[in-house]
Amino acid sequence: MSLLQIPDSIYIGVTDAVAASLWYREKLGLQQVVAPTSDAGDCVSLAFSEQDGTAIILGPRDSTTDQRPILYATNIGKANAQLSSRGVSVTPIESDRQGTRYFVMRDLEGNEIEVSEEP
Repeated sequence: MSLLQIPDSIYIGVTDAVAASLWYREKLGLQQVVAPTSDAGDCVSLAFSEQDGTAIILGPRDSTTDQRPILYATNIGKANAQLSSRGVSVTPIESDRQGTRYFVMRDLEGNEIEVSEEP
């Protein structure tokens, strides 16, 4: 089981969905659910398992993809260490005003993704 969870399906804009999907599969342990096709609008859908109801959708970058997506971690310290050991750029763990611990990671195209403790 992965240390990370996708709380809601999220869209991440990328310039190369195929290269990005390989990176997400290698670094985060995601599985490709839907490959890019003309019907899917050149989007790739990735999840931790085919039974997951949520996914990370990689597709063309545009101005509507400016929000920082959030993943949840069952163990924030282990998630930070695991991603770092896999060569992912991660920030140190911080706490927000409510005391929730989180860190920010960057994918191969520089997209920021927040990894937060499960609520």
